[in-house]
Amino acid sequence: MTECILSEYRNDKCANCTPYCPHRIAMMGLDGNGGRVSSAGLPKDYRDVTLANSPVRASQPDIYALLDEYVKTFGREGRIKSLYMWSDSPGTGKTTSASAVLNNWIAHDYLSSLKAGKHPRQQPAYFLDVNAWQELYTGFTRPNIPQDIAEKNSRPYYDQMEKAKRAPFAVLDDIGVRGKASDGFRGDLHTVINHRTSNGMPTIFTSNLTIKEMAKVFDDRLYDRIRDQAGVIHFKGGSKRGRR
Repeated sequence: MTECILSEYRNDKCANCTPYCPHRIAMMGLDGNGGRVSSAGLPKDYRDVTLANSPVRASQPDIYALLDEYVKTFGREGRIKSLYMWSDSPGTGKTTSASAVLNNWIAHDYLSSLKAGKHPRQQPAYFLDVNAWQELYTGFTRPNIPQDIAEKNSRPYYDQMEKAKRAPFAVLDDIGVRGKASDGFRGDLHTVINHRTSNGMPTIFTSNLTIKEMAKVFDDRLYDRIRDQAGVIHFKGGSKRGRR
């Protein structure tokens, strides 16, 4: 049974939980592939990862000390800071860590809503895989694409775009778009980021570029907003992929 992301909030760690626990179903769905975590767009490999059980914690203890403090701000008044996670190479744990924070947000939103006597939001967060999103864009904009195939790509593309813009909390994974990205795609990504930064919406950005290099990817105004609103976290070390 997939571990429930609420387990760390219980003294017994959900030791007696069953697949039919209504709170687990609300988080993970009956089979572990539904609920709020699935609707957040998280890849399957990251749907049960939290800061407490993250495999990256051991190799990045200083960063996780910061993230432990960061999630404590979720219940406080005022604006929640964004984060810019970057590394010189892929595979250092950025995406896993960003997903863990997002799951902690979902759990906090759910539990705090219940405590306040409110109905928890169905989609309190969203994870946008920018590379996969770019593939959808290519799937309906390149020349000579059959209309039915173009529609299959364009509909989820714009659906993901709106979810990434509107979600109360979001992860934009790998925003350092490559040089091959078209102006149209860059413009759409710019729109998502601009909407979130203009409205002070907490966002985790991951990238293999330094935050200064974002000035070359986007215009100076948008770069300034990201820089002003996001705390920068540098993931050091080599690739740890395959160790999860």
